[in-house]
Amino acid sequence: MTANLQTKITPGALINPDKILIVNGKTDKKTLISLLVKTACRGFAQLDADEVTAQVLKREEGFGTALETGLAIPHARLEELDAFSAAMAVLPEPLADEKNPSAPTRVMFLFLSPGCPAFFKQHLQLLAALAETFRPAFVEELAQLADPAQIAQKITQKNMVK
Repeated sequence: MTANLQTKITPGALINPDKILIVNGKTDKKTLISLLVKTACRGFAQLDADEVTAQVLKREEGFGTALETGLAIPHARLEELDAFSAAMAVLPEPLADEKNPSAPTRVMFLFLSPGCPAFFKQHLQLLAALAETFRPAFVEELAQLADPAQIAQKITQKNMVK
């Protein structure tokens, strides 16, 4: 998705059913982040998914991104990008977070943003939009769905209501 610097980026604009994973069964944070990075890197030949995964995991070591709402937002700013990309996982079984045990993750929304300073405002706007969109009741509603198309539609509708 090529970003217009004047356009506010919303979660619904970045997610489509092909970028949504339903994770049934047990997993761990590193494995899940790796899967999401691979999904988000599709279509960006200039990105090495293993290198991007290492960047995201390094950032997570310093400051975890799990929120009390059930949402985790791992992300990275990459100089190689000129557009935002994202992938999302819905976890019917919550994923425990070592950094914040009181905030199990039900939805993980990973995004990659351009590292160019001109995109930093949109990066912050997206973080704010994610926190606003993925409130506890909405996270629980998504965790009950098993169809990526339904999940994408709910997110798009939620962003349109604003």
